[in-house]
Order: sequence, then structure tokens, then C-alpha cells
Amino acid sequence: MRLLKTGPYIPGQEKLEIIQIWGKDVPSDYAILSHRWSRNPDDEVLLQDVQNGTSHTKPAFQKVMKAIERARIADGYQWLWIDTCCIDKSSSVELSEAINSMYTYYKNAKKCYAYLNDVSTNNDGSEFQNSAWWSRGWTLQELLAPERVEFYTSSWELLGTKSGLSAVISEKTHIEEDYLAGILPVQHASIAKRMSWAAPRQTTREEDLAYCLLGIFEVNMAMLYGEGERQAFMRLQEEIMKTSEDQSIFAWIEADDSASASSTCHGLLADKPKCFAHTGSTISYSELGDYNPSIMTARGLHTTLPLTQKPDGSYIATLSCPVSSRGYNDYLAVYLQRLLGSSNQFARVNCSKLASVTEPGKPQALYVRQNFPNFTTRPIYPSHSFQIHSLQVHTDHPELQTYRIVHAVHSPFGTPEPHQPPQPLLTPQKPWTDVPLIYKMDKTPGALTVALQLRRPHDAESFILMLGAGTDLDTVGVDARSLDAGSLEQMQKVFVPRAPGAWMETALHRVRVDVQARVRAGQKVYLVAVEVDALPRPPTVMAVLGDVADLVVPPVFGTERFATRAGVADKVRRLWSR
Repeated sequence: MRLLKTGPYIPGQEKLEIIQIWGKDVPSDYAILSHRWSRNPDDEVLLQDVQNGTSHTKPAFQKVMKAIERARIADGYQWLWIDTCCIDKSSSVELSEAINSMYTYYKNAKKCYAYLNDVSTNNDGSEFQNSAWWSRGWTLQELLAPERVEFYTSSWELLGTKSGLSAVISEKTHIEEDYLAGILPVQHASIAKRMSWAAPRQTTREEDLAYCLLGIFEVNMAMLYGEGERQAFMRLQEEIMKTSEDQSIFAWIEADDSASASSTCHGLLADKPKCFAHTGSTISYSELGDYNPSIMTARGLHTTLPLTQKPDGSYIATLSCPVSSRGYNDYLAVYLQRLLGSSNQFARVNCSKLASVTEPGKPQALYVRQNFPNFTTRPIYPSHSFQIHSLQVHTDHPELQTYRIVHAVHSPFGTPEPHQPPQPLLTPQKPWTDVPLIYKMDKTPGALTVALQLRRPHDAESFILMLGAGTDLDTVGVDARSLDAGSLEQMQKVFVPRAPGAWMETALHRVRVDVQARVRAGQKVYLVAVEVDALPRPPTVMAVLGDVADLVVPPVFGTERFATRAGVADKVRRLWSR
């Protein structure tokens, strides 16, 4: 810790002196300054200015000298701490140490001078309440930590003390007077309440909105400037959960009250203090039972919460927090949605509101995802399989309505192993197939898994439907060809994977394949829906001649009609051949 010596200094030769001390050698009778930095940080008196003897050249020099004068002459303190010149901000190690210790610095100070440079001496009180000092993140701990705080105008006239102005301060900050007066320790307030105190505040560097709360929650963590506001606030909450089981940390509502806030998946932890702006009255029940502490993992936040499933498939997760609007009875709750393909992974939804329940559900250990990447990850599972789900035929010719799958050529993976078959999502055997419906997939990009021969009994016309991997590990490819079934090697040579959903043309068929992915018990199953648009064979010459004969032969019956029809057809054929 560095401390600035308050003098005495010779007028006109004020070369400031500073000392660096540690641990038990730190004096117990020092004062401390709370202020807002200049818009241009270089205007402040920095440590290097003190060491180089150039402090007097800085615009903020008079602010420092007035604070020194107040500490030495008015209050008799030999030492003064000011953040601008008592921290070497060029050293990341020292800066991190100072930020982690700053709450203690203010708490141990005998007196804190809060200098409000935007409040004039002759004001009606509105300037005091509207000072920018109340909107800054760092000044929250500078208000709460010291036992004695004195407020000064821009000309260093005393406005009053924290205890004397507690009613006005409480109205401005929504911090109860008991906390301001020290009757209740700050740590007595719930996590949600302390977060709500920080909700309207701002910092110049976005990460500082989390870092400035370390002392208020009695935690420590490394400073990682560049990580961003959200990540810094995530780390802060993770550190808080290591020392507290207060579930009011989960009692927040999305600051953006838009439709997307209700539909977007989110984690259990908030993105910023602003999310607690309307939940500061939340407290936590004292007893959590035998629940394991919440901890962040690669799968998300691992915690235990009582769950109740709703008719729409979502869940209400009960928090160990009473409902303030119900006389602090019952339970607050949040809305969760189970993630696709998982039995115990969830996301918070409907983040713009909290629920309440009278009776909690059954406690369940679960994971709540905190991060949802804006890119698509590859959903690869140990086993991918095709399951032929449906076959639908469209045609204007009733005789072509029936098709059957009569033959299958499949990869060496073949049908699923007898001892570990993928579980079909629909188990009944289909009447339109002579082959198995499930085939384990070769996930190699471009690899053919199975070639199915579909045939219609009316005229024995058929086509080959091929199913396999697409161009990537997590895509599928389909193809349809008019050819006879051959070996898998032969089929692989002609297999051109196409994305499902488009019509494919063969000689007498138009084929479309739709694929839907489902995950069950750690296995991915692609449900395959086949649509066939059946076309008739083109007419032969004799069939055309027969149709012409039908038009010219008189409407007689029996063998006479057939003989006449044959004669006309023969004449037309001989005439056509000339």
C-alpha cells in the first residue's frame, strides 16, 4: 500500500512525498479520498508525477492539495490515500492487488472525503442528489466501506456526513439507512439486494462494473481487462457462489423486456448488475437442506433445484427464496427448458419474469447451460443411424399407388449390432418394406450407408434410394437413381450426396427425402420420410395405334369389334411406315 504524506510542505515548493508499506506497518490513522476522475485521465496527478516532482503541472493538483490540507490541518492525519497517485497503474500486478484490496483501504480509513466537483456551495440540495458521483460504480464501495464519510462541494465546503444525510442518500441510492449507518453490515444484505445497489451505476471500463464489487461481496479474483463486461460479471458470480449459498443470486430478470428476452435461452447467472434492478427485495431462506453447492462446469452451472413440469413441457425451478409480495411466504421460481437430446441439461427461458410456487417440486441435480454460442457446433454422437420412417406416394394413376422396399445394400456397419441396437423412435414394422428399417451410419463425409431398391408391383419399375453422409461429419446426403441394385462399391461410385428436401428426378419417378434428427440415450437417429411422385411408362407404338383404332372403329362388341380394331390398326401402321 502506498500513502501520500500530508506535509508539512513549503508553499510554492510542494514536492509531494509518498511511501510504500505492507501489512502491519500500515498506519491506522490515515484519511482517504473519494472522487471522480477527470474526463481526461492525464489531467490527474499520477504516481509518476509524484515521483518525478511534476505534480504541480497537472490540472488536478489543486484537488490533491485541498485534500491534503483537509486531512492535515482540519483533522490532523499524517497520511492520505488517493487512487490516482497511490497505485502504479503501469503494473498489472499492483493494479490487481489494489483493486482486490480497495474495499479494505476504505474500510480501514479513519475518514473518507467525498469530493463532488459538480456540486456548488450555494445549492438547494438538488445538485447533491443529481451529482454524477452517485452514478459511478467505484463510489458504491467508497460510500459503504468507510465508517465516516464527509461530502464536500467543488470549493471544498462541507455539505454534510453520511450519517447526517442518510435519509437523502437512502432515497437516492435505495440503500436502507441501517446499512449506511453501519447498524447492519453490508454482508447482511442478500446477494440480490447488493446487486440492485450497483444496478444503475456505470464505469468507464466495462469490466470494472464487476471488479468494483469485489469487496462488497468479500471475494477476490484476477483482473483481466479485455474479457468484457459479461465475462467479468460471470467470474464475479462464480466466486460469490464459492462462499455463499444465497440463491437470490438466481433471482434476476432480463433488463431487456423485449419478446426476444422471453424466447432466448439463457443461463442461471445474470449478464450484468442491471438485471437485479427490480429484484433487490429478494432474500434467501436460511436452510437449503442437503443440496450440494452450485458450481460452474463445462456443461454449465451444476446445481440442485426442485423441478415441476408444466403442460407445455417447460419446467418451473424453485429457488430457496420467499416471495416478498406474498408477505415473504411461498417460493420464487425461474422457468427452465430441457435441452434437446439431454436428460439433465437445461436453459433458463422467459427471463423477463420470475414465477412463484406454493409447494416446490422434487429436487433434481441438473446442469444449466450458461453459454449458447452464436455458431453451430458439430453435434456428433457415438452412433448415428437412419430410420426409414414413412413412405408416401403421389400419382394420378391408381395402379401405381403401391411401392415396396424390396432390397437393401448396406455398409459394413450394417444394421445395428444385436447387443447394442439404436432405439427406434417408432417401432412397428411397416407393411411396405421387406428389409430392416434402421441402418447404422458411416459418418465419413461422402460415405454411402445404404442403397434401397423401391419397386412398384404394377409394372415392376424401380429406383434406387441412397442414404449416407453429407460433405461434413454432422450432415446427411441423399441420392436417387434409375439403375439396378449392385454392390455397395458400385453404388458408392455413383452416389452424389445431396441435401435432403429437394426433388430428385429419375426415369419414372420424382423422389424427395426429408430428414429430421432426433437424439435418444446418447444416439442420433435420422428419421427418413420418403415421398414418391409416380409417373407411368411412356406409351408404346402399338398402344398408340390401338387408341387411334378405338376412335374410328364403330361401337360394336364381341369378336367382330376386335377383328375390325386389329384391321384398322394394321392399316394405320402400314400407312405410317411409308
